[in-house]
Amino acid sequence: MSSLPPLPVALLDLLRRAQQADNELGTALRADAKDPTPKTAARLARARAAARAAEVWRGAWAADQGTAPPATAATASRTLLDRYQQAVEDLLRAADVCLVQSSAGKDSLYILSIVVEVARRLGMLDKVIVVHCFLGEDAEWPQVAELARRQAEHHGVRFVQVAAPGGLVALIDKRGMFPDSARRLCTSTLKRSEADKAIAMILDALGITRHAVVLVCMGIRAEESPDRRLKAPLSVNTRTSSGNRLVLTWYPAFQVTQTAVWQRIRDLGLEYHPTYDALLFRLSCIYCVLAGKSHLVRAARLAKALGLSATERFLSLEERIQHTLKPGLSLARIVAEADSLDAAEGPLTWNRGDAIDHHLGPGNAARWAENLARAQAAPPPAVPALRPVHAALPGARPDWLTLPPTAYTRRPRLARPAALVPDLPDAAGTRPLF
Repeated sequence: MSSLPPLPVALLDLLRRAQQADNELGTALRADAKDPTPKTAARLARARAAARAAEVWRGAWAADQGTAPPATAATASRTLLDRYQQAVEDLLRAADVCLVQSSAGKDSLYILSIVVEVARRLGMLDKVIVVHCFLGEDAEWPQVAELARRQAEHHGVRFVQVAAPGGLVALIDKRGMFPDSARRLCTSTLKRSEADKAIAMILDALGITRHAVVLVCMGIRAEESPDRRLKAPLSVNTRTSSGNRLVLTWYPAFQVTQTAVWQRIRDLGLEYHPTYDALLFRLSCIYCVLAGKSHLVRAARLAKALGLSATERFLSLEERIQHTLKPGLSLARIVAEADSLDAAEGPLTWNRGDAIDHHLGPGNAARWAENLARAQAAPPPAVPALRPVHAALPGARPDWLTLPPTAYTRRPRLARPAALVPDLPDAAGTRPLF
């Protein structure tokens, strides 16, 4: 049982408004300094007025927390939320809906199992929805979307899949360049923007007309990179939050090690993607622009072993737009090195469970396989019904959310640029992974 008071949602929303006002003031100041005009001056005046009005959070902080307020709203928000970053029960109780953004990768699999375990214990499993952002054909490894769906089904939670028209290939073709670490268009356009639309779509479908609290869970771990270590494990998403919703971004596995992730997968018999068995360290795009050279060379070898068309499509794309996959490193060069390794060592081979033995030591794959067989033999849990409070709200449209995860056959009635991807076959109708 947590010793913390309930999450102070009203105070957090005031801090959210103040942070948004501060961000707008900074933008207005830069615009006016760069090119002062009557229009930029008017914008700056409005931004200053909004920032002054948003300062009411200071009085609210003193009344709610009983201490002097921190210097800035951003500091206050970080101070407050740092107390709750490990308080899973408190976060789930405060949330109207908990979205687990899943790539179907190992870290997504880990956080989904954690969230579901606590939500089931609290009787709040109906709040949990898995969202997968489909990146398009030839961008993802085979059957990633189907696996994300099965992982949701295994835990008895709803599954929603969204996608931008054309996916990654169309995005690169349109812009005439590949994304890079400074311009991560694949993240902002194909994942973040589509996930934001899913939030609006889900709240609309649930008919929540009051101010809603949305908890968005992502599989970010501090161990992965220096940049990720600097992130806040729990924060207010000021870009997505608005007057009718407070969106909290939470990294449940932030302090968890890679070894601990694989141990939980082994112990619970969770189904992971076979790409890991080929000893690729993450389940990203087939040719991820953020990956290192050695990873990309191995990915090219795996794509060749699987007979995927992605390599030829991306080679053609690279030649057509005259822009390399990474600065100073072309896909053509990566494929040439992959072919040289194949010629010297033979085609890439792997066995199911190799990832488990690689990360945890010999013999652990057998334990995982036993646990997986046991888990798959058990009947899948039923998807919980929505709470009556949701269905009873005026204008509620929960019909598509009340269906089992494999039964989405119609779209929610909400106009938006990107449509849901048509349903993929049920697990029983798909070929085995790889």
